[in-house]
Amino acid sequence: MKTLGQKFKILRQKKGLNQMAMAELLDISIPAYSKLETGITDPNFSRIHQIATVHQIDIRQLLSTGEDEKSEQEGEIERLKLRIVELESNVIRLQSKLIDLYDREDQRSKKG
Repeated sequence: MKTLGQKFKILRQKKGLNQMAMAELLDISIPAYSKLETGITDPNFSRIHQIATVHQIDIRQLLSTGEDEKSEQEGEIERLKLRIVELESNVIRLQSKLIDLYDREDQRSKKG
């Protein structure tokens, strides 16, 4: 399970920011931000909320345990599987329509 500081670091890196840029966004010093990432300092709730806002994520994502993340990922995988099945059905339906159109055009060209 990742610590809160590790999550902060991962989110920062995903945004392509260095610690200085992140500290500026949070209006704190670089050492203060570094201490948050390394776990030397525990963030208060308002700081956690501020970091979630900067990264445009729900605060629950920051505070969730690995199991919560795993459940969310499994749920997302199931939704994607259902979407794939739906899209495959649409492709099959469209292929069938296309075959019908080709057959009709073929019949017309043989008559004409």
